[in-house]
Amino acid sequence: MAASSSSTVNTNQSEIGVFKTENVSAQVITLCLTKENYFPWSAALTMGIAARGRIAYIDGRNPELAKTSGVWDTWFLEDNQVKTWIVNSVSADIQPLILWKKTARDMWVVLEQMYGQKKRAIRTYQIVKTVYGLRQGNPSVADYYGALKAKWEELDYHSDIPWHCPQDQALYVAQVWENKMFLFLAGLNDEFEGVRSQILNSGEVPSVEDVYSCVEAKDQRRLVTNEGKRDLVPYHERSALVSRGTGGPTRSLHRCTHCKKTGHTMDYCWDLHPEKKGNKGRSSIGKMPVSEVPKSSGEKVSISADQIRELRAYLGRIDVNQAETADETKANHALAVIGDTGLGDREED
Repeated sequence: MAASSSSTVNTNQSEIGVFKTENVSAQVITLCLTKENYFPWSAALTMGIAARGRIAYIDGRNPELAKTSGVWDTWFLEDNQVKTWIVNSVSADIQPLILWKKTARDMWVVLEQMYGQKKRAIRTYQIVKTVYGLRQGNPSVADYYGALKAKWEELDYHSDIPWHCPQDQALYVAQVWENKMFLFLAGLNDEFEGVRSQILNSGEVPSVEDVYSCVEAKDQRRLVTNEGKRDLVPYHERSALVSRGTGGPTRSLHRCTHCKKTGHTMDYCWDLHPEKKGNKGRSSIGKMPVSEVPKSSGEKVSISADQIRELRAYLGRIDVNQAETADETKANHALAVIGDTGLGDREED
């Protein structure tokens, strides 16, 4: 039966006449053969043809029948189905090489000879070189292991050795998987040195799947721990950079209309008022600059320059020899306040 999943030729002649070719897909894979991707293409197309019960038409087990055979019509129909799948899965520049071949098997052999056998050694070398040079780097453990496993699968495809002794085959497979485990561990980042040493010193050789599961669990715990630490940072600390911004301390936006410089107004422009050059602070509202002294409660008290001058004048009129002890104590205390706040230095400037 043409729609059957069996690879044998249908001998029921009553069903051949009612078979509808339009019910059969003209394409079984989306991958298109180029001059560089024969091996993945052949693997994909083989699966597609086998899934439709036609694999015997390309592996040589169902050769062409004589036209006098009672089942030739069915064979011819099914063979052309496979030929259509092959032609529709190759690039336009390759189609002329196979379009006039008599059978699907002939098409398959031509493509294998042109793009498969000659490049097998080169491709195997490229895969081995990639496998031994692969390192985790920035990708996750899962992505790193996936890349390795993909290369291993392709390498196994090219190393299909016919074994005659099952025991030797089992030993060889065990050795290959042990090497894969070593390659996986060797390519991990240094942050997994602890789990790597633990596995190598365990005294037994686990499978590469078990090793991957152990390392992946370690990686997941590390990610969860780091995320938890980030969440423990106080909100005001995480938003500090946003609060500060990148411009540094806030600067005055006052601009003098006389000298066109920022930081002061025309009332305190040194070009117009050189007598005010000693005043470090500048006010945009015509007041004398003030200094802010922090209080123990966290609030700030303001002392103007006029008050500082009056205080100094008062202290200058005091006769130290005649002053009362209480007055001396008050004067000394006032001087100490001025010295602690640094306002005396500002006035002198």
